[in-house]
Amino acid sequence: MSDENPEKLFLQEKPTRALLFIGSMGKTYASVISKEIDSTFAHTTRILAKMEQCGLIRFTFEGRIKFVELTEYGREVEAALKGFRDLIEEEPLKDKKEESRDISPEMEEAAEKEGEKEPEQAEELDPLNAEIFEKIKKLRNKIESIHRDAIEHGDSKDTISRKLGPYSRDIKKLQNQIERAESSISETVILALEESEELLEAYLRSEE
Repeated sequence: MSDENPEKLFLQEKPTRALLFIGSMGKTYASVISKEIDSTFAHTTRILAKMEQCGLIRFTFEGRIKFVELTEYGREVEAALKGFRDLIEEEPLKDKKEESRDISPEMEEAAEKEGEKEPEQAEELDPLNAEIFEKIKKLRNKIESIHRDAIEHGDSKDTISRKLGPYSRDIKKLQNQIERAESSISETVILALEESEELLEAYLRSEE
């Protein structure tokens, strides 16, 4: 196992949530984890890299899709975290109410806002990177919206594939724009596009 300290990793909320989510899914991929733990894709990939160094997860490929799953050691840690979580949740409700009386509304609001902050803020993007990043976000939202609506309406696999297929061209256009860019393209932007491509391929693959 790496010198990376698992204790430091799991004293943070999002790595803990990520590992428990991976365990519940069995096999999933980074973009889904990112949404589940409410984190940027770049920060999620850093968390997963640290987990891999600790021997908690492993990456596998099916075609071009990169999946993540727990190792045997990861499952042991997952069980320990679940036990700890269950123990904490057994705290009597009365104690929680008594504690809440000692905290003013202003303090509660400040604590909530503090908890919402991203541990590592996304890097500030220059105008070109910001423009491409915004296009990628809109494209991903469109892909997710179409897939969600199609599933809700019970569309056939062929219909879903026809609806989503054209977006492969949009991803290719963005890839070409990045390749032709005269200035440096941020890793955040590149990862976001790779994430969107993986998401689209996963949707299309599930309809085959």
